[in-house]
Amino acid sequence: MSRWWLDRLRGPWPGARSTAVEWRLTDTRPEAIGQQLDALALPPGTPMTCIVAGEGARYQIVPWRDELSRPAQRQLLAEQCFREAYGDAARGWTVRQQATRYGAATLACAIDTALLDQLDAQSQARRLALVSVQPALMHGYNLARHKMPPDLTWFVAVDAVSTTLLLQSPAEPLLVRRIPSRVLDLAHALDRDWFALGMEATRCPVYLLRSEGVVMPRTVLPWQVIDLTPVRDAATPAPVALSDEVTA
Repeated sequence: MSRWWLDRLRGPWPGARSTAVEWRLTDTRPEAIGQQLDALALPPGTPMTCIVAGEGARYQIVPWRDELSRPAQRQLLAEQCFREAYGDAARGWTVRQQATRYGAATLACAIDTALLDQLDAQSQARRLALVSVQPALMHGYNLARHKMPPDLTWFVAVDAVSTTLLLQSPAEPLLVRRIPSRVLDLAHALDRDWFALGMEATRCPVYLLRSEGVVMPRTVLPWQVIDLTPVRDAATPAPVALSDEVTA
């Protein structure tokens, strides 16, 4: 089973079918995983992709180092980045990073190995085919990438639990940060990270993708925000707004 793909998806991936079901996981407790799978009521053999959001997926930028350029060295460096950020807890995480371009930093994700094992075991117990586990940020970026120019851009993935900011240059990722959505002030967060990096360029566009059931209540100025969220069917219940603490 492919644990997940961090590079751009070109599909179909090995073992997947066009009828694969996607489900978004924000509550990673074992009992919650079982309850969600039971609620899906899928027939045996159904291929599934699990999108891990919220606290289940953690992200880091792995800097480039000439002396650590081989794949195995890059892997060790990525794991070290998570240990430096999160301590010994990161030793129990599975870390993957996007394909390496010589001289460029990479975006890496860590998911608790015990969570991956739980997803595998509980899917097998229900005779379901877990063909892919994808971090929410990478999954959202893959959906939106064809609508974004190959320039300096912000990509913002918003769900009811957390909001993840990714600043991407044409060559490499520059910054990744996650904020609880309940205390999100998007304009302030973008400004803070933009100026902390010492960016002298004109503010770049912000491409935003909201998960189902979430709506941004206000326009965020002075940033140009392009909402890439698919248009909802009129018969679908109205989405839920984030906290009123989101300000322009």
